[in-house]
Amino acid sequence: MEKTLRIIISGGGTGGHIFPAISIANAIKEINQGVEILFVGAEGRMEMEKVP
Repeated sequence: MEKTLRIIISGGGTGGHIFPAISIANAIKEINQGVEILFVGAEGRMEMEKVP
């Protein structure tokens, strides 16, 4: 039985952290579509609006 790869990405507050994190997540998804990615950030900050 294969285990699901799970990755946590943390960062935020500004676009300088969020947009590179989204790009990294997208690149990981291209390599492994079954991966589960969780974004962690501060409530009420930009990452809550920009991260899909």
